[in-house]
Amino acid sequence: MDIVIIGGGYAGVACALRLARKAGRGNRITLVNDSDGFVERIRLHQVAAGSGTARRALRPVLERAGVGLVVGRAEAINSGARSVRVDGRSLPWDRLVLALGSVPRRTGDGAAVLAPGESEAIAARLKEMRDGARVAVIGGGLTGIEAATEIKEAYPGLDVALLTRSPLGQGWSPAARTHLLAAFDRLGVRVEEGVHCGGDAPVPGADLTLAAAGFEIPALGRDAGLAVNGHDRVLVDPLLRSVSDPRIHAVGDCAVPVHDPGHALPMGCKSALPMGAQAGDNIAAECRGRAGRAFDFRLAFYCVSLGRRDGLIQWADRAGRPVGPVWTGRLAAHYKEFICRFTWRVLALESRGVPTVMGMRTGHAPRVPEGQVQAGAN
Repeated sequence: MDIVIIGGGYAGVACALRLARKAGRGNRITLVNDSDGFVERIRLHQVAAGSGTARRALRPVLERAGVGLVVGRAEAINSGARSVRVDGRSLPWDRLVLALGSVPRRTGDGAAVLAPGESEAIAARLKEMRDGARVAVIGGGLTGIEAATEIKEAYPGLDVALLTRSPLGQGWSPAARTHLLAAFDRLGVRVEEGVHCGGDAPVPGADLTLAAAGFEIPALGRDAGLAVNGHDRVLVDPLLRSVSDPRIHAVGDCAVPVHDPGHALPMGCKSALPMGAQAGDNIAAECRGRAGRAFDFRLAFYCVSLGRRDGLIQWADRAGRPVGPVWTGRLAAHYKEFICRFTWRVLALESRGVPTVMGMRTGHAPRVPEGQVQAGAN
């Protein structure tokens, strides 16, 4: 069986490595990615502030596990012919996994975004700025929070402002929001709430505008005729198969379950890694004539860095709500760094045959579609 995975991010690599270990002989696994590198997106704000790198060598990890790598851009999917066009060439598949990830949503042509290549360009621009220069960060989500605090800590002489439509930290526990606002005040990051930014220009008066206003999904799945939601995320059943075509799985940011997988599914590596591994398990089970298992996800915590020496870990309750205990300060910063290192380390271990990619479960997996037998659900 030819199994093709499109996308070399957290979900795609986890899926490929799990398949390599469990699918058995006679199956060819190929990963398609636009480069031969793996990008740790959770570190791009550090790169922008001039601290560290977010790039890892992808090919050695895949080769160690026996996964083929095709470097190129997936342009179109032909479900009837069971092929995908990659830079003009046709790649056949018997099973296809979409792990397309997401890309930063842009507010206009003048705003920079945290993306491979662009984060390095932001770092170069920041180094050239003089004290008093203005940096505007658009978006009060985790990406905007981390970018604003990281930049201000690295360049205390800059005038850094975060512009957000909603109150900063809205929905977090009172203790978490109190620490967040105190960290912004300590660093000297101005917060402007109730601001809607858009259009085709950077923030007026800003020397650098950084957009962290959410993410968009590549349209490859939609263009292939797969059912998607209003944000182009592929609709998947409990086995992570497209509801339009059971030969096609979708995982990570580009996928959204049509049935509650337990807790609400956030975007990012916290859900992408276990989704990718579960899809790999399910396809491998199919290769061996066995039933797959429904994806069951439990959200344990949110973690956010507030510079290199401060952080915030907001634990969730049993229902997945961000109202549990809060860790702050250096403890939280160290824990966040541990998580960042762990996400790559588990993939490296998977490539050596060690099953380390996993996620917490609620124990209440969604119902498997009629006609399928759920194996090993808990």
